[in-house]
Amino acid sequence: MLRTAFLFPLALVAGATAATAQDWTGYYGGVSLGAGFSDDEGIFDLSPSSPALDTAFAPGFSGDFKEGAVGGLHFGYDEQQGNLVYGIVGDVIFADLGDEQQGRSVTPATYTIARDLDTYATLRSRIGYLVTPSTLLYGTAGLAYGDVDFSYSQPGSGATTTTSGGQDDKIGYAAGLGVERKLSDRLSLSAEYLYVNLGGNDYEANLQGGPFSVADPAGGTNARGSDEDFDFHTVQMKLSYRF
Repeated sequence: MLRTAFLFPLALVAGATAATAQDWTGYYGGVSLGAGFSDDEGIFDLSPSSPALDTAFAPGFSGDFKEGAVGGLHFGYDEQQGNLVYGIVGDVIFADLGDEQQGRSVTPATYTIARDLDTYATLRSRIGYLVTPSTLLYGTAGLAYGDVDFSYSQPGSGATTTTSGGQDDKIGYAAGLGVERKLSDRLSLSAEYLYVNLGGNDYEANLQGGPFSVADPAGGTNARGSDEDFDFHTVQMKLSYRF
């Protein structure tokens, strides 16, 4: 699993040679690389439903989250008072994440609603405690923004479709924990976990004709993706340079 791939780098952070005590106050920037994952399965919903449609979709429904790589750039500022370090950090992350919900009919045909995320950004406060002069344990929380792409496909269904939705800017929140260790007076290495939630899905496809005339000859049937939030977890290694 992608999640276990970061246990070794975490051990490197914990075992790094202690740096000489330094002032953590100041600006910093750097790069990050990691993975995103979720246990969301999603729900494909048809409304209105009918006994005929329930029979037509007897093969069932499924959903899955696509795990993938995440990585990007970050920039922030810290202020130190004694063992307390607090500040603000922002990042821009490139991602290969998404989820997909499917309904399969006896036609046979597959109806697929997908959400994909290629980039997102966060702006967060963070506050931490120096357990040693060179090792910082911290928590972080703030805003998240993502450009979520919605898509719908139905090859071989024999229905005509009107869709609503599409590319959607999402504003949500992010929160997590991390450990940062100075490797020198300028360089530091961090391991950071974040939970990112970009809000709900408002995508909809209206299916008319073909097998859907049995549900509502006048208006057809609405196919909706999951009403669950588009959310996921990330684990990243971050290399920072302090100016």
